[in-house]
Amino acid sequence: MSKDDILATMQAAIEKPRNAYLDQWVAEGRKVMGYYCSYIPEELFSAAGLLPYRLRGAGSDSSAEGDAYMSARVCTFVRHTISLALRGELDFLDGVVLAQNCDHIRRAGDLFRKKVRPSFYGFLSIPRAPKERVFDWYLAELRRLKAELEAHYSRAITSQSLEEAIALHNATRERIARLYELRKRESPPVTGREALTVTVAAHVMPRARFNELMDDLLADLEQAKGNGGYRARVIVTGGVMDEPEYLATVEKQGALSVAELVCFGQRSFGNPIESGPGDPLERIARQRFFQVPCARMVECFDDQVSELMRRMKEYRADGIIFQRMKFCDPWAGDGHNLYWRMKEAGIPFLSLDREYQVAAAGQVKTRVQAFMEQMGK
Repeated sequence: MSKDDILATMQAAIEKPRNAYLDQWVAEGRKVMGYYCSYIPEELFSAAGLLPYRLRGAGSDSSAEGDAYMSARVCTFVRHTISLALRGELDFLDGVVLAQNCDHIRRAGDLFRKKVRPSFYGFLSIPRAPKERVFDWYLAELRRLKAELEAHYSRAITSQSLEEAIALHNATRERIARLYELRKRESPPVTGREALTVTVAAHVMPRARFNELMDDLLADLEQAKGNGGYRARVIVTGGVMDEPEYLATVEKQGALSVAELVCFGQRSFGNPIESGPGDPLERIARQRFFQVPCARMVECFDDQVSELMRRMKEYRADGIIFQRMKFCDPWAGDGHNLYWRMKEAGIPFLSLDREYQVAAAGQVKTRVQAFMEQMGK
């Protein structure tokens, strides 16, 4: 398959709640487990024979059902996802596992449990600081979830099955890392819109099939002609972003996204889980808990800044575009702090507030164009 064919296949997989690969999985009598956040490790679901499915609002044309139960100050990403669930459009899910990522998702958890009522409902209490002193708390929560999955599905999650799951998801991480490495080129062979399409697809497809598609895609990209018609290279950061078309609107103004440090982007994958002796669940827990931190975490803002600065250098970016969903309080705080840090460092920084499933408006285009001028591009 060519690059265009593979990207079209992945685009089709992310446009609606369901996709052909998901339907085949379900038709074979296998189960699907929904979750919201990368602090809930997919490896645990894979080891239990479940398909990890990251919850999104793709295909939702209305948040009316969610609006009926949630405040208008709950972000539209959450309201659209819960609306899909309440309408029965996520009925392929056998269960969901949520955590107290934020008050908005916590409220979604209540609705899943009391109104949607999946066969399995799990909840993780995740510490707010990625520090060694609270790691045992996180690990204990994963051990509890493991026991609950085993009891519900009458299936032992063994060390061998966890190791196999680690190998499967590490294979994805290795391929995503290779994709991002290609984007460091002077003329990257993929746009930000295309790369985001790939990383979102990874969250809603069986990983073995995704990895196969990635092998073909990477082989094509190694020889592909690069994108050289941009005016500036930017890094896109912030909270949830699973809409490639929003990113496409930004790129049409001449700002090529060379890395997306966002939920559903590279942040969701991280470095490979270490191999070696010891408890595989603990190794999974360490990789997830000490990943590149997001705004829900505290006592680690300097780590976030350091990671962003490292990416700026590696990808030779000219500036940073920060985006957050309206009413997302954690990312509002981080956006404010990032603005001042980047100002001190002399790095061009643009902050955009947006709604979910709403096409980028003329105001966004105007602001990106002004940002380009600010960078002298």
